[in-house]
Amino acid sequence: MAELQSAATVVLVRDGSSGMELLLLKRPQHGSFANAWVFPGGRIEVQDVKGEDDAEVDVARQAAEREAREETGLVVNAASLKHFSVWLPPPQAPKRFHTWFFIGAAPHRDDITIAAGEIVEHAWLTPAEAIARHQRGEIDLMPPTFVSISRFIGWASVAEALDSVPDGEPPLFESFVVSVDDRPTIVWSGDAEHPTSKDTNGRHRLSMGDRPWVFELVS
Repeated sequence: MAELQSAATVVLVRDGSSGMELLLLKRPQHGSFANAWVFPGGRIEVQDVKGEDDAEVDVARQAAEREAREETGLVVNAASLKHFSVWLPPPQAPKRFHTWFFIGAAPHRDDITIAAGEIVEHAWLTPAEAIARHQRGEIDLMPPTFVSISRFIGWASVAEALDSVPDGEPPLFESFVVSVDDRPTIVWSGDAEHPTSKDTNGRHRLSMGDRPWVFELVS
């Protein structure tokens, strides 16, 4: 099993003419998540620790703020970022990141300065448009990105999105890969196929393979 590393990512959102838009960045053809469209983010570094008493989630917030600035040139306030999920990869993943997911309002500016070598393209898309482009094969989303964006569909504005993220402990997505109907499927807590689930017929899964992918959350 690959060593688990800590990472943080942030969904930057703005109000657009067709509703709330989120920022996606395309990774290059080499390195981690090659060709994938992702949120700004990366590994948590020593420099993200500002004080001895920093809580782990605050260090992650500071990492998300730094990565957004380095990858896009956008400066956000780390304290304003809302923590909405935690992701753990499948045990068999070649690279394993314990990732803290945040969401925050993008600064009121249009210019994006992408990090050369790390990012090759960027786009502001509504959640519905991002999912539709993935399903058509026009862009590639990683499973955590796909599921997160799927949860945002229906949020009409930045204010609604931020108000919809509750305070307190966010959900943990502890991922396991199984095969369902010959399709690779990632399952999370609450799904009948998840190792931690007992006596349930629930579904909390993402069926992958040939597109369209299908995300299900049924208790």
